[in-house]
Amino acid sequence: MTFGILVLLVLYLLATLLVVGLVALGYGVVTYNRFVRLLTHVEAALSDVDVLLTKRNNLIPNLIEAVGGYAGHESGVFKEITALRAKAMQATSVEEKAQHEENLRGLFKSLFAVAESYPGLKADANFRQLQQTLQELENGIEAGRRSYNVRVREHNILLKSFPANLVGNFLGRTPCTFFASKDEQERQLPKVDF
Repeated sequence: MTFGILVLLVLYLLATLLVVGLVALGYGVVTYNRFVRLLTHVEAALSDVDVLLTKRNNLIPNLIEAVGGYAGHESGVFKEITALRAKAMQATSVEEKAQHEENLRGLFKSLFAVAESYPGLKADANFRQLQQTLQELENGIEAGRRSYNVRVREHNILLKSFPANLVGNFLGRTPCTFFASKDEQERQLPKVDF
C-alpha cells in the first residue's frame, strides 16, 4: 500500500511538472510572438518615416533651385542644406536620422526667412507649391514619428514587464530607440498666462 501511494505521488508530481512546463512553454511562445509582432510594427513605422524623409530630401533640390533664382547671394544657407541633406540620406541609426531631421527643419526656417525678403518669390506659384508640399511632408513626418514612438513604447513596456522580461532577456531583446527631438523649445510646454 505504501508503494502504491508513493507511485501515485510521483505520478502526481510528474503530471504537475508537465502541466507547469506546458504552461511556461505556452507563455513563452505567446510572448515571443508578441515581441515579433511589436518589432514588426516598430520596423514598419520607421520605414514609413524613412519614406517621408526621403520624399522631403528629394524635394530639397527643387526648393533650393526655386529660392536660388531669387536669392542667389544667399548661397551659405543653400550649401548648408545641401550638405545636411547628403548626411541625412546616409544616416542609418534612429538617433542620426532624428538629429539630421531636426537640423534640416532648422535650416528650412532659415530658408523661408530668406524667402520672406523676396516678395516675387513668395508670389511664385512653383515656390508656393513646393512650400505646401514641404509642409504636408513635415506634418506626415511628425505623425510618423509619433506612430513610431508609440510602437517603441509598447515594445519597451513589454520588454520591461515581468514575466515577459524573462522571455525578452532569454531572446536577447534590447529596448528600441525613440525618435526623439533634442530641440529644447519643442520639448517644453508652452507658457500660458492667465
